[in-house]
Amino acid sequence: MKLKLDRSAAAPPAGAQPKRRRYTSSVILLVIAVGVAGSAMAGMNAMLLNRDQMMSQARVAADAISADEISLLDGSDKDLENKTYQDLKKRMTRMREANPGTRFVYLLGVKESNDVFFYADSEQEDSDSYSPPGEIYPEASLRLKASFSDDAPFLEGPSRDSFGTWISALAPVIDQSTGKTVAVLGVDEPAKDYFVQIAIYSIIPLILAAIPLTVLYRNRKLEEKEREITDLKTQFVSVASHELRSPLNGVLWAVQSLIKPGASPNLKSDQLKLLTSVYNNTASSVATVNEILDFSIFDRNKANKLLHERVDLKDVLNDVEKVMTLSAQEAGVTFKYLGDWPEHIPAEGDPGAFKRAFSNILSNAVKYSPKDSTIELSYKKEAGNHVLSVRDHGIGIPASEQSKVLEGYYRAANATKVKAHGTGMGLWVTKKIIEQHGGKLVLESKENEGTTIHSYIPGAKTADESNQPQPESDPPKSQRPDSTSTNTP
Repeated sequence: MKLKLDRSAAAPPAGAQPKRRRYTSSVILLVIAVGVAGSAMAGMNAMLLNRDQMMSQARVAADAISADEISLLDGSDKDLENKTYQDLKKRMTRMREANPGTRFVYLLGVKESNDVFFYADSEQEDSDSYSPPGEIYPEASLRLKASFSDDAPFLEGPSRDSFGTWISALAPVIDQSTGKTVAVLGVDEPAKDYFVQIAIYSIIPLILAAIPLTVLYRNRKLEEKEREITDLKTQFVSVASHELRSPLNGVLWAVQSLIKPGASPNLKSDQLKLLTSVYNNTASSVATVNEILDFSIFDRNKANKLLHERVDLKDVLNDVEKVMTLSAQEAGVTFKYLGDWPEHIPAEGDPGAFKRAFSNILSNAVKYSPKDSTIELSYKKEAGNHVLSVRDHGIGIPASEQSKVLEGYYRAANATKVKAHGTGMGLWVTKKIIEQHGGKLVLESKENEGTTIHSYIPGAKTADESNQPQPESDPPKSQRPDSTSTNTP
C-alpha cells in the first residue's frame, strides 16, 4: 500500500504509524540478519573455492613432473646448466604467469639432514626473491618437512617467512615405481590478496542486503525487480553450466576413446600414461564443476526447476556405468549385480538429475574401494518405491561422521587421507536430488568394511508401466560394458 502525502487527506488512525515502524524495524532487522548470514556463507564459499583452486593447481603441476626428472637434478648450482632444471623453471614460470593470483611456484627437496632445499623456482635470477638450486629453506614448517614422508597434498597459512606472508598449497611429486615422495611442489598466494578476495565476496551480500533498506520507503515494486534479477542469475548459471560442462565432457569422451584397451595400439606407454593423466584431471574437473553448480542450484532452492517426465532408472544406471567404465578399470574394481532385476524400473523425474545422483554414488564407490574388489548393486521393490542399493568394500565412514557427510562441504577424516579428489558435496547433492523426487537416501557404513547407499525412489504413477513397450530408438536396457560388469541383470 502506498501512502500519498496529501494535506487534505485524513490523518492516519492512531497507532498506525507505530505499527508501521515496528513492521519496518522487523524488515530491517531481517534484511540485516540475512545480509550477515549471506556474507558469512559467501566468505566461507569463497575461501573453500579459493583453497580448492590452489590445491588443484598444485596437484596438476606436481602430476606433470616425473620422478625421472627429479633424478636428473643435482640440487646444487650445477643444475644451472642442466637442461632438465631449465625446462622445469620455464614451466613453473609459465604457470605463475598464467595464474595472476599466484606469486611463487617452486620445487622443494629434502636432504638426509632433514633440511629442505630448493630444486627450482619461478623467479628470474636477477629477482630479490630468486632461490638458486640447492639453497636451504630454513623456515620450512614441520608440516612441510613431514609431507616428504606422508605423501599427502596440503594447504597451510597464513604463514610468514623472509619472503612475506603466504597461503601455500603443496603437493607431492610421487615416484610411481616406489610410491615415495621425491619432491614437493609449492604454490604461494599473498595472504593479503587471499583475504581481500574473500572480503570482497563477503561484502557483496551486505551490499545487496543494503539495497532494499534504501528503497523500502520509496518503491515496493523493487521485489519484482529482484525476482527478475534472480531469474537472470538462474538463467546465467544454467548457461554457464552448459558452457563449462560441454567442452570438458567432450575432452573426456575423446580421451577415453583413445585409451580404451585396443583402441590405439600404436600409442607408446608414456603417451598412454600422459593421456590417462589428462583423462583423470579432466574427470576431476567435470566432477568439481558439476558439484559446485548442483550445490548452487539446491542452495538457492531452485530444485523446483527439475524436469518431471517418465524415466527408466535402469537406463540411467546403464548410462552411468558406461561413463564409469574407465575409472573402474583403472581402480581395478568391478560392478556385480545381485538378485533379480526387472526389465524396466519406471519412475518420474529429471533424467539428468537422476544420472547425476547415481554418478556420485558409483564414483564414490570406485574412489574408495580397494583394488580387485567388487561393487555390488541390488534392487528390490518396497511399498511402491524402487530401492537401488550400491555396496562397496572400501574404507567406510566413521560412525561419528556419517551424518556430516550428508550435510555438504564435508569429507570424512579417513577419506581425506585417500589420494582421491573430492569436494565433500557429492552425497549432499545426491540426497537433495532424491528427496526432491519424493524419495530418501539411507547410508549404512562401517569403517574399514565398506559403505552401502540405499536410494528409495517412488515408482511411476502409471500402473503397470514396466510392461509398456519402449521406443524403437531406445538402446537395449541390458547392454552394459563387459569390461567392468558381471552378473548384469
